[in-house]
Amino acid sequence: MGQHSRGQPDPPRSSVFGSIWRGTKATVRAPFFTFPTAQIRENARLIRSLAAQLRRPPEPEPRVFRTEDGRIDLLATSFDFGLSSHGLQVRIAARRRQTARLAYASFGLGCVFVVLWLWRGLTSGLGGLHILSALQFIPFCAIFFLVAHAPPPRN
Repeated sequence: MGQHSRGQPDPPRSSVFGSIWRGTKATVRAPFFTFPTAQIRENARLIRSLAAQLRRPPEPEPRVFRTEDGRIDLLATSFDFGLSSHGLQVRIAARRRQTARLAYASFGLGCVFVVLWLWRGLTSGLGGLHILSALQFIPFCAIFFLVAHAPPPRN
């Protein structure tokens, strides 16, 4: 009776008061163990490092030199960027294509969302919540059109 079937002795029995005391300590400690102090310290370090980065002066960007008529001076700008004149022209052309793709995609998404907004407005009832949700969706649609028609940076 003093041993299990595997040949191991029974664990020592504790008193009733010992069991109550252990349960009380566990109950009192539980809120402290569930409070994420390590995560709070880690997030505080992150905030401190981000604040230090904000206080640091920004690194100077390469300048874009312009001629008297407002066009980009390719030779001076390419020298400042450390590129050849042809390499700078390739980068400018790639950036213009990227800007055009973004404008077309934003305009297309804006049109799709306006059509879906109109369809939803025509097929739903005229209850107060339907009208409120329709009015709240208008700025979301407008963002796409604003991005599509925003003036690209002068390049």
